[in-house]
Amino acid sequence: MRKSLKSILLILITSVSSYFGYADIVDPAVVISHIDIHKDNVISEIENKHSEKIYLKAGNEKFGLNHILKKHSRNYFQDTEQKGNLFPAGTTGKQIIKGIENVYQNGHNNPKAYGNKKVLQHTINLNGKNNTYRLIINEDNEVITFFRLKKS
Repeated sequence: MRKSLKSILLILITSVSSYFGYADIVDPAVVISHIDIHKDNVISEIENKHSEKIYLKAGNEKFGLNHILKKHSRNYFQDTEQKGNLFPAGTTGKQIIKGIENVYQNGHNNPKAYGNKKVLQHTINLNGKNNTYRLIINEDNEVITFFRLKKS
């Protein structure tokens, strides 16, 4: 009951803020962590300086924002198995999306590419910490994952 009430309130706040033109105040990670969103819903469309676009979709455990939050961030989905906390403590979904934008627009190809996927890396400041992040994009220009490289 408590989770469904929280979801209804979140939908209401999101709808009202969007209606009045304040959609940017809503953190997509909070919405995804409380509401079932179809995996193919586009959360963010990101363009680079060559007018090429990638798409961050809601996703699931294997790709997209859901994957990034469930597998690499301890701020959302506390009950899922983590691969490590690969973002600074307190990093929001909006900050993660800005980080993806930064790496996509300024990153360099990684020679250790995963098969038919594009792999970009770049050192960025995310939530007050400088680290190197990796962005993996599939052949359909969809974000598979985004995470900080572990320090040696």
